[in-house]
Amino acid sequence: MSASYKRLQISDTIGYHQIIDPKFKTNTIKVRFLLPLEPQRAAGYALAASLIPTSARKYPSIAALNRKMNRLYGGSASVDVSKMGDLQSVTMTFSALCNRYALEQEDILGELLTVLTDCLFDPNLEGEGFSRTEYAIKAKDLLDTIEADINNKRGYAIRQCCRLAYKDEPAAYSCYGTKEEVLALTPESTYQAYLELLRTAAIEIFFIGPEEQPQVLPVLKEAFSQIDRVPNALCAFISPSPLKEESALLTETLPVAQCKMVLAFKSSCTNHYAMNLMNMLYGMTPFSKLFANVREKLSLCYYCTSSYSELKQTIFVDCGVEKKNIETAKAEILRQLEAVQNGDFTDELLENTKLSIFNSIRSTGDTQSSYVAWYFTALIRGYLHTTDEAIEAYQAVTREQIMEAARSLTLDTIYIMEAAGEEDVHE
Repeated sequence: MSASYKRLQISDTIGYHQIIDPKFKTNTIKVRFLLPLEPQRAAGYALAASLIPTSARKYPSIAALNRKMNRLYGGSASVDVSKMGDLQSVTMTFSALCNRYALEQEDILGELLTVLTDCLFDPNLEGEGFSRTEYAIKAKDLLDTIEADINNKRGYAIRQCCRLAYKDEPAAYSCYGTKEEVLALTPESTYQAYLELLRTAAIEIFFIGPEEQPQVLPVLKEAFSQIDRVPNALCAFISPSPLKEESALLTETLPVAQCKMVLAFKSSCTNHYAMNLMNMLYGMTPFSKLFANVREKLSLCYYCTSSYSELKQTIFVDCGVEKKNIETAKAEILRQLEAVQNGDFTDELLENTKLSIFNSIRSTGDTQSSYVAWYFTALIRGYLHTTDEAIEAYQAVTREQIMEAARSLTLDTIYIMEAAGEEDVHE
């Protein structure tokens, strides 16, 4: 990863990250809004955010803005809404070709900055709310996204386990809100939600390009200075979930052919290097303990994998399994965890796991988004490592530390989706 990086403060609650790597041919600006995830506000924020990079007063339709972006040599404007632990994240991305590649020396970056500020600070309105035409399109899109979440049975199972594991915590809720909450919105209430987003969110802005562009920071600083901001106090990025006194179980019967099971284990381990390696060794790689034994050797599951939420210090194991194998599969998943806790894994498996994570780290910088993920993770953790330093830290993790990380896990929640009908078993 050969890049220069620095972070500056636009204000107490707005950070500006500059990432320069000469290999890129585009300039990208990402504006990330961070708010407490609140169920009564999530739908409004999500719908409002979806409207911003699709139109502006100067470009009053999706088609008009697309035409403008196409004139910037295929520029793009997009939004992503996601959940980050107990936070809701809204990221608006604007990207276009670097000026040096313009055929007639056009100031593409200057125009991109104008489009960005037009979209963020001069949106397409009708009266006191968003344009009803654009609003109707995006409201339907959001409802479709919520519906798609329900229809994806594997993802649905994981979310149901999250809801139970994180009961009464913000992480239990969807970053999109519910169908009913979206239907209750109006163009006017959604615009008010957007104004609240501008006023109250913590903001991290990333500029990624091949060379420094001194004009970017002043433009953004001036634009945001026009907003009377009163940011909410954010909860910590890393907010471990308290362990239940007794593990919880939720079983649902749905019209599927393939049952789903998700197990949530909560951890007190704060060594994220050991936890990441342990998770990969346990169930995240194609040569992990879960894959090699539960899926391949014993053929108990169609798939069986693990994932680690560092922000909530939780490991999830999810699998697709026949109803008759549910209890056997659960017992074997727990047995494989016990094996890791006892150090029952080969040096070859440990070395292959480390090589896998080294390869992943070395790919940082292949894309602009990977740079953003790397430096944002550094912000979350409160310290910045180079890729070489991160590899050294992972290389130094011992077998005993991995065993200790595994021993920190306690089963907190079990979700089971039982089959009641026919559906494609490859879902």
